[in-house]
Parts: sequence; structure tokens; C-alpha cells
Amino acid sequence: MRYVLIGVDGEYQVPGGSEQWLIDLDTQTPTRVPLAPLPDALGVVTGWVNPADTTLNGIGEQVLLALGAATGTYSGPVVITGWDGDNDEVRGLNSDQAQAIHDAYDNAQT
Repeated sequence: MRYVLIGVDGEYQVPGGSEQWLIDLDTQTPTRVPLAPLPDALGVVTGWVNPADTTLNGIGEQVLLALGAATGTYSGPVVITGWDGDNDEVRGLNSDQAQAIHDAYDNAQT
């Protein structure tokens, strides 16, 4: 499963693995951060954070906000996955979704 990981150092990665995203967040019970649907009918994505992690992640927070997250402070690594809201199910990202997220990442750095 493809997902985006933005580490606390601001590094953008697109790792894979069905459960690796939970390992990257260092929790089996992450908090979902609802996001707006991507433009151009690219579908729905969602953010994930570990509420126990208090390490600031300025770039990850800016990307979440740019993608429609509620205003707030988001700490620790940020994971963004595809999302099937009808079934409350995590999905892997397709290439177009990953590119749209990367564009938001690029904009957050400027």
C-alpha cells in the first residue's frame, strides 16, 4: 500500500507496505485527520497522526492544513493515505493522489 510520510524533520517519503504506516507512526491506534477531497476528482485522502507524539512537525502540519484539515497543531510524523469513507477503510494512494500531496508539500516549503 502506497502512502505519504512526512517526518518530523520535514522529509517527504512515499513508502509502502500494508501495515508499515502504523509502524512509521509508532502506534496501532492513530488519530485520523479528515481532509478535503482532492481537486480534479482525484478522490479522498486522509491524514493520520500519533496523538501521544509531541514532537513538532511544521511542514507536516502545513501540508495537512493545505489539504483541508481543521486548524490545529499536528505533531509527530504525518501519514496521508487514501480513504474509503463509505467503508471507513484505509486505501493506498494512486500516482495522481501522491502527486497532488507532493504539490501541497512543495507549496508548504515556500
